[in-house]
Amino acid sequence: MSTTHIQPLPNVYGRMAYTELGEGKKRTENIQNGTNRIAAQMGDGDSREEFVRFCSAMKRQNQGRENEGFEVRVSWAPEELSKDDPEDIQRACEYGYLLCKEVAPNAPCWVTVHTDGEGGCVHVHATIANHDLETGNAIAHGTDHATVKRKNDQLSRQMGFSVVGPQPGAQRTRWADRKSEFEPGAFERMLGNRVEEARNASSSMDEFREELRLRGVELNEVRKVDKETGEETVGWSYKAHDPLGKTKRKRRRRASNLADDLTKEGVEAYFEEKQRQAEAQKEDAPAPVPVATVAAEPQSDSPAEPSFDVYEVEKSDVAQMAGDLQRAHIDRSRESGEPFMGERYGQLMEAERHPEEQLAKLQAEVDAARREFHDSKEARDALNHPCPNLLAGAWVFAKAGRDAKDPVSRMMADMTAMMLRMLLQQAMEEQRRREREAAERRLYESRKNMWDAEKRLKSAEKALAHEDEREEQAKRVRLQEREDKAARRAGGRVKYGADADKQYE
Repeated sequence: MSTTHIQPLPNVYGRMAYTELGEGKKRTENIQNGTNRIAAQMGDGDSREEFVRFCSAMKRQNQGRENEGFEVRVSWAPEELSKDDPEDIQRACEYGYLLCKEVAPNAPCWVTVHTDGEGGCVHVHATIANHDLETGNAIAHGTDHATVKRKNDQLSRQMGFSVVGPQPGAQRTRWADRKSEFEPGAFERMLGNRVEEARNASSSMDEFREELRLRGVELNEVRKVDKETGEETVGWSYKAHDPLGKTKRKRRRRASNLADDLTKEGVEAYFEEKQRQAEAQKEDAPAPVPVATVAAEPQSDSPAEPSFDVYEVEKSDVAQMAGDLQRAHIDRSRESGEPFMGERYGQLMEAERHPEEQLAKLQAEVDAARREFHDSKEARDALNHPCPNLLAGAWVFAKAGRDAKDPVSRMMADMTAMMLRMLLQQAMEEQRRREREAAERRLYESRKNMWDAEKRLKSAEKALAHEDEREEQAKRVRLQEREDKAARRAGGRVKYGADADKQYE
């Protein structure tokens, strides 16, 4: 892919000198050694000097012009054009000249190719004179960055270069629509299904990476920075084992080759939309009931905290999950060169033979997490109700003071009771605040444990979904092999019988 940048040149001579000799220490060395940094060049005119004189003369003749010319910089990634290949260098030079004619068809230009950049990328400096030979006017139109980028993308497609971003007029592709293009059991379909499941089960990038890891998918991120323009591009690719491959090696696919909604931009947009929906639901939720109006009877879960007690997993799901884990354990052991027979393999075999025991363990773990969550919630809700013990004591003290015989004693008892009541109220509020914070922490921790247990159960179920297509494909292959084998046997018997009849003619 190529990146572009355009800038005006009030003085073409200074820029042309830089593209020929460089600057600073490099310029001094080139002058002393009689060398330059030009890998290839071409343009309109007999020489660079003649082109510079033309640009300067056109500005002098037209006093209102601010710029002598414009420079378009184009840079390619090393994967597309190699600085060590003369054909690639010449191809870059011709491309720069054609791009100049797309930007300003009737203006002279001069193209210089460099290969000595810090990033090792082939790039060109294409200088366009600010003068249209047909009209005699300046080339004011079509020199903005957006127009140059659009023309560069069009020319890149014509010349066989890749282009950053989707094709013009093309709609954003979704994996839900694209996965039918791949055959059942194909690696691309299996990989895309896993990535989509991980994305749908996540709410942030951290959760997305963890869900990918649980499904055996590696996310690789490649960042490239153009040394000339400073433009940074980020690309994603996914890597996973191919269960139906001959060597069962890990294979890689670019996210853009699967679907647009599985790329970095697509996944980020999905999470942003999910966050907006959550905020909208939160705004639409009913206001919480004040603490002072809470009744003594236990309250049911609010809509913001739904109950998850309805989730159940079947025994067949656990058996299939154990089989999948067993095959994954064997694959990893073969890759590391270690024997797969061991304690872990025996546990997986036992789980596959007796799934009801594993299901009972998982269900018990979930039930314990649920109980802990509900207990913590009840403890938190109990703190919403006022505690009457200390206030009742203050009331008794005040009543006893009112029973005093003389007015002074009653007044002092009343004042003491009021001060005691204020101090006790402050102490109670502080104590309730601390206990409530601790209860909130316990509630959130227990809720997290409950959700983690739920996610493990749901992951066990989702991990089996992508295996259905593979199992169906394997069954069809085995059935076809049996039919072919039966057909070969039947054909062999017929041939033998025919030969036998010929022997007795």
